[in-house]
Amino acid sequence: MMEADIEFVAPCQREIDAYIQNNMTVFAYSFDYIPESPIFEEEKKTFNLFGRDPVTILRKDQTLKDRKMEAFHGLDHAFIFSRGYSSNFEIRPFTKRDENMAKILTNMVTNFAKTGDPSTKRFSWPPFSGNKTTEHVSIDLPPKVIQGELHWPNPKFWNVEAELISRHVAADGDATADPDADLTNEERVQIADVRCVGNRVIREQRSIYCCAFGRFSRYSLNC
Repeated sequence: MMEADIEFVAPCQREIDAYIQNNMTVFAYSFDYIPESPIFEEEKKTFNLFGRDPVTILRKDQTLKDRKMEAFHGLDHAFIFSRGYSSNFEIRPFTKRDENMAKILTNMVTNFAKTGDPSTKRFSWPPFSGNKTTEHVSIDLPPKVIQGELHWPNPKFWNVEAELISRHVAADGDATADPDADLTNEERVQIADVRCVGNRVIREQRSIYCCAFGRFSRYSLNC
């Protein structure tokens, strides 16, 4: 989801890059484990009908029939020194399979706190290098070492391309000299597409965020 990319994935990658640039050891992971039991989310709301006391509402997770459930932000918290509980949701029943995942993840977190290395006796966790041969870990049963960057290319768009767009998409009426002078031909085409689609959406919805909705292609769109 785009919201997850903006709020979590891209900032996380930016932080990882900063650590690596300062020669700090990074162990990157994606929590991909999915419990088989239902997940109940708890929320407290106040209704005038029931006075000032908040009412607890429980919602059971729902997944579209044509899509399988995927791990969401904060799901790993229910497996670190916990048996399926987090700040606002609960996994129940917490199965034997879930317990195994909790033992593995808690062991990794404990080892990292003790030694600076989350590897366990049965699993070697390589540091994240940030180059073409970099690796990260998919935390699942069993854990797996994955070649490549986390969630690529989504972080690259928001951390690199979006910044490039913001510097080169001039405001209406800004009579600057060629703002694209230092761009390659490929980047010029991408910027032209974003300007075209972004401006059309802005006219329709008046939302500055729509500038990022432009689809990249090798050919300019006719606006």
